[in-house]
Amino acid sequence: MRFLQRTLPDSWRFAQQMTLDLLRQVEFLGWPDRAETFDTYFVRQAEGMLRPQGLTDLVNGTCQRPMAEPPAAESRDAIARFALWSRSLVTGVLLELDEGVEVSEPDQALTYILGRDFVRARAAARWTAQHGLASIGGSLERLPGYALVLLASSPNDTAERFLARDAFWTAVMRSQPR
Repeated sequence: MRFLQRTLPDSWRFAQQMTLDLLRQVEFLGWPDRAETFDTYFVRQAEGMLRPQGLTDLVNGTCQRPMAEPPAAESRDAIARFALWSRSLVTGVLLELDEGVEVSEPDQALTYILGRDFVRARAAARWTAQHGLASIGGSLERLPGYALVLLASSPNDTAERFLARDAFWTAVMRSQPR
């Protein structure tokens, strides 16, 4: 778990335990079920780390604030910690799984893009170049936790941020009872 020691030096032992717990949950699942498990984890982490105001700041960014006032420093710090923590734990799980890096489906590509491993991200980029962004967008629209991590990892006013925010709202609206 050297990766976690380097990435999260102050909390790597706890991160390692969380990584092992997630690993046990996903190791025998296919990618759609793995993505659902990761997504549930991301949503819970976002709720715990960001609280309501941080979640609002994350989803809205500067777009909904008067005169494009940026989120408070406390929210910005919490959002950055959430992104680092979530992306690091996914990477830790992927490294522990030690599976091949060839991408075969959208949920896998999205997970690899979310992680912090260059080899897997490059494999996901190759797959996306062949299959287009629409399939990853479709996965993102049913995985609001992934969208939150992408929002937290993206600066304001980027295409990735707009895609992630739209996917987040689509996922939230689909989960609402009619």
